[in-house]
Amino acid sequence: MTDEQTPSQPQDGDTQDAGADAAQPQDAGAAGMPGAEVPPLPPDLQAANASKDERTWGMVAHLAALAGFMIPFGNILGPLVVWLVKREESAFVAYHAKQSMWFQIFTAIAVTALAILGFCTMFVTWLLAMAAGLGAVAYAIYGAIQVSGGKDFEYYWVGPWVRESV
Repeated sequence: MTDEQTPSQPQDGDTQDAGADAAQPQDAGAAGMPGAEVPPLPPDLQAANASKDERTWGMVAHLAALAGFMIPFGNILGPLVVWLVKREESAFVAYHAKQSMWFQIFTAIAVTALAILGFCTMFVTWLLAMAAGLGAVAYAIYGAIQVSGGKDFEYYWVGPWVRESV
């Protein structure tokens, strides 16, 4: 070390150590936000620890959103019924039913707002409302497939929020 360097300054051979300190997780933000680190699910909510029956009911919770094609607000009522029936029996099923229900509530609000906006703007945004609705259906089917296959699944933004309430 020379007289001009202080102990807190990195020497030529210490540049990698200084870079390692700077590479500590700095992108940790709120759960569900892009680039944020999401903590792993608690053991009772992990698909690997769920029984076959629980995974089947988790799949049903996501697919129950398809009831909206037959019953008005069925996309919300379907997951709600699964949650009401199974919430005491399994935290895993309750978590997936609650996630599905809240995702469908938020999607219904968005689709309704887009439809109203489309009416006000001469039907221009109705295509966007239909795309949002179809996207929600596709995402619910994807979630059902993931849970049925024994993989952990969370809806983007909704999942971490629901995890805190379970």
